[in-house]
Amino acid sequence: MTGAAVRLRRIAFTLALAAVMAGCASTQPVGRGADAGRRADIRVELASNYYADGRMDLALAEIGLALDAQPSHADALGLKGLVLMQMGDAKQGEQSLQQAVRIEPDNPRLLNNLGWLICQSGDPQRALPYFERALAQRGYASPATALANAGLCSLRAGDARTAEANLVRASSLDPVLVTAQDGLAQLAFARGDYIAARHHVARVIASRDATPEHFLMAVRVERVLGDEAAKQSLLTQWRRRFPESQQLQAYLRGESDEH
Repeated sequence: MTGAAVRLRRIAFTLALAAVMAGCASTQPVGRGADAGRRADIRVELASNYYADGRMDLALAEIGLALDAQPSHADALGLKGLVLMQMGDAKQGEQSLQQAVRIEPDNPRLLNNLGWLICQSGDPQRALPYFERALAQRGYASPATALANAGLCSLRAGDARTAEANLVRASSLDPVLVTAQDGLAQLAFARGDYIAARHHVARVIASRDATPEHFLMAVRVERVLGDEAAKQSLLTQWRRRFPESQQLQAYLRGESDEH
């Protein structure tokens, strides 16, 4: 997996979690199933917290209890898909998310997460229709997320023009969306527009979702632009936030390009 793919996957983890937390109580059972539905909602919320903490085994156990209470709980199935993906079982993760989408075929959060999982599994072209379906849903509260994911998947598919169009739209809707800024930074850096790359990567570094790869890009940008003070400031931040990162050690040894 490339460095870009690793950092995008990490950022996607945060966005997917936010979507799950926003929708973990979306199931509204009625009648005799109401108690079971409430129990399932509670279990999904607990699972979401474990997921946020990186405790995937506990998250999966809570999801199992949620599905015992309500087997058709779409959010439980959707979260199970994300957990399995994080545990390295993308195939089973996709099956779980596909099941969730069959239960709620117009749920934009589930469609977006399914698209992202498929994209991360190495099939960006197959992922793109799910983002389109998510964006087609009226009242979707987070269209910028699906636009950014569509842009990143288009970038992985080699379609830079479509990628940039979607990423620009995402950024216009949500200027602080990290995935959009990350994708725009990659595009700007690749075409040699280092002023734009500096602007976008700085927004990523200011977030908690920055990775060593982002710092490496930022340092390279400042080197090209000739701003030694900015480069040294970034190196200081990089050392503080990721002192043991392979990228930092390679850079300090002079083994990375653009040193």
